[in-house]
Amino acid sequence: MRFDSRAPDPTQTEIETIDGRRLPVKLIVNPRARHVSVRIDPTRREAIATAPSKRHLKHAAQFAAERAGWIAHELSRLPQGIQLAPGALVPLRGIDHELVYEHGRAAPRIENGKLIAPAPDAALFESRLLRFFKDQARADLVARVAAHAETLGVKPSRLQVKELRSRWGSCSSDGVLSFSWRVICAPEFVLDYLAAHEVAHLREMNHSRRFWAHVRKCMPDYERGREWLHEHGCALHAIGHAR
Repeated sequence: MRFDSRAPDPTQTEIETIDGRRLPVKLIVNPRARHVSVRIDPTRREAIATAPSKRHLKHAAQFAAERAGWIAHELSRLPQGIQLAPGALVPLRGIDHELVYEHGRAAPRIENGKLIAPAPDAALFESRLLRFFKDQARADLVARVAAHAETLGVKPSRLQVKELRSRWGSCSSDGVLSFSWRVICAPEFVLDYLAAHEVAHLREMNHSRRFWAHVRKCMPDYERGREWLHEHGCALHAIGHAR
């Protein structure tokens, strides 16, 4: 294993495994990090080495190189990606649907286990489908967030659904709740758990016992959703990727 110090891009490097394979590693700086670290991004399907400052980037790259075997193993364990393309089977609220392209401009619809997404051109199929998933996720999340917010007596300032690389959701200090669009692919109780989780952060910006008590008040059986994500989260992250 060795660190390729010749890499011209300071935000990208390569490491070599014991069997000669070369794997790309993304290098990032996070001033909040206390030390160098390496993790696998299941959405981008790549290794990310983090350094607390630019001067520690080389150390972070070397740290990743020393863990080349672990990185290769973790990448190999990721589920095969599911591209949003005609013929693919993609879950919606936990139920698999075959994706079907249809020429036209009508709204996507579900018929006999098929998710039909009309588009004026086949090249627009993925973007139309992605918009549909985001709209569906937003509609479900708005309803569940409102219910949980009423339970806890809080009010988020805004709700947004977008591409989140390493989280299913987040709550900012100014009350903005963000969620991954992929939560609409999971069963409904999983989306409900994530809504309760982020709403609870409006009460406690941590994961203390008080925080989990708020989650339980919103959803007494929240462990079911959390356990589902632990078991199936990587497969959920694979949706929308060809590899």
